[in-house]
Amino acid sequence: MTGRQRSPVAGEVPSPINPPTGCTFHPRCPFANDRCKVERPQSLPIEGGEVACHAIEEKRLPIEDRSYAARG
Repeated sequence: MTGRQRSPVAGEVPSPINPPTGCTFHPRCPFANDRCKVERPQSLPIEGGEVACHAIEEKRLPIEDRSYAARG
């Protein structure tokens, strides 16, 4: 934990029996695009860990931008 206040993610948790295609988080992500719906993102190393996100990979969402947590 980073000590930051966490915000709940909007939307419903996908079915583990029938998960969505592509990134399983795309139905709940405000930054998802068409690629997210069809292609599962690969894990990328970042400072302090890893992330699997097309928006970060494509630089549509900077790693430093934490505003997405408040958008839920």
